[in-house]
Amino acid sequence: FQYGDTQKAIFNTFKLGILTATVGAALAALIAYVTNRRLVYGARYLEFFALAPLVIPGIVLAVGLFIAYTRPPLVLYGTIWILFVAYLTKEMPIGFSQAETTFKTIHPELEDASRILGADRLRVLRDVTAPLARSGLIAAWCFIFIGVIRELSASILLFTPASKVVSVVIFDLKEEGQIGVISVLGILLLVASFLVLLAVQWAAGKDILAARE
Repeated sequence: FQYGDTQKAIFNTFKLGILTATVGAALAALIAYVTNRRLVYGARYLEFFALAPLVIPGIVLAVGLFIAYTRPPLVLYGTIWILFVAYLTKEMPIGFSQAETTFKTIHPELEDASRILGADRLRVLRDVTAPLARSGLIAAWCFIFIGVIRELSASILLFTPASKVVSVVIFDLKEEGQIGVISVLGILLLVASFLVLLAVQWAAGKDILAARE
């Protein structure tokens, strides 16, 4: 913590991790639901775009974002928001895959039965689909969060002194030969990952108990 950028980098990392995981899981759930239920024409193209970042290396993605957001009308370079866009894009395939798997386990007949009984689509989503999908979407949140806090390939090209993250700080410390500080930061990331996994297991356990009741 005596290293100048460490505290700011930790704050940026967890801020971006929580924000990206929350927005990413919600967006992945929306896309997965629409594509799984075929609610719009061309839903398969949404699925393609959600999975497309899998084949784009992080460095190539970072270069593209740098070119796109260093000039008007939308200048994001120099802020944490360009990192947010990079992380959201890069982690979307993971979140989408988890959300899609979740919705595939929820039979459309359950929703159809509720609508036959008079419930509108929003109420069906709130009272039927969301409770059944909760555990899977929490897992998607977890996967995205863990992916963000350890991401380096895009971060190393898009960071500025005001938007450093822990992975970049660890890279800088490696160049300086400060192995002890690297170990501490590595343990911090490891502990954070375990805490997120424990939180997911706890939430999933509550879902199971609620279902049994």
